[in-house]
Amino acid sequence: MKEEVSVGKKIALVVLGIFIILGMLLVSEIPSLLLTFFQPIFNKKQNGVSLILFVCWLIVLAGVIWFIWRYYKKKSHDIDTTITGKDVWRAFKIFLIGRLIAIIGTGLMQQFYGTDSSANDEAIAALFSQDESVYYVLIMTITIAIKAPILEELIFRGLPTTLLFKKAPVWVPMIITSLVFSSVHLSSNIISFAMYACLGALMYWAYSSRGRIIDSMLVHFFNNIVGAIALLLSYLFGLSL
Repeated sequence: MKEEVSVGKKIALVVLGIFIILGMLLVSEIPSLLLTFFQPIFNKKQNGVSLILFVCWLIVLAGVIWFIWRYYKKKSHDIDTTITGKDVWRAFKIFLIGRLIAIIGTGLMQQFYGTDSSANDEAIAALFSQDESVYYVLIMTITIAIKAPILEELIFRGLPTTLLFKKAPVWVPMIITSLVFSSVHLSSNIISFAMYACLGALMYWAYSSRGRIIDSMLVHFFNNIVGAIALLLSYLFGLSL
């Protein structure tokens, strides 16, 4: 009987953990939901009002990050958020491995499907249309460069490991979280899906190897920042990539 209760309790904890992660995922989307209401106002070129809304959006984003990260630290005891030069260099080297994965994946997509970009990249590029206001584009840049690296690492790697896979072999959460991570990024073919899954596994290794979510956040940041800056510059200078 005790064993049955123990198994039942474990199942209940897993179910609870899944609901908590889904709840945090919804919380993480609050800034994006807010942006859908702000976008029409931004496009009316009301600079004073748009600036106020832009600042409000930043405050909401900071609050969401603080809330989710605080919960993660409380449950995981991963409280080491210090960043040294060695940490940055380590993350950059892991990022370079990720770039190699992306280059190989892009080459394979070009070879087999005749395209050199994923559906996810094409969807993101479309958000930087010249028809959008500068405040909207700035928010999208921050979303790609800051929001995604922090919140996606917490929700797709940190929280699942802490709430669902604390005692599991490292390869179990690595595979499961990487497949989930890839599934939320638009993929029009199996190569694109596999590429995102491999990048997810690489970021999971960056996290799990030292038990510091800040490590995978740094890798994710390097992965996103180049594209974010390129898209921002293309918008500001009216270029087309």
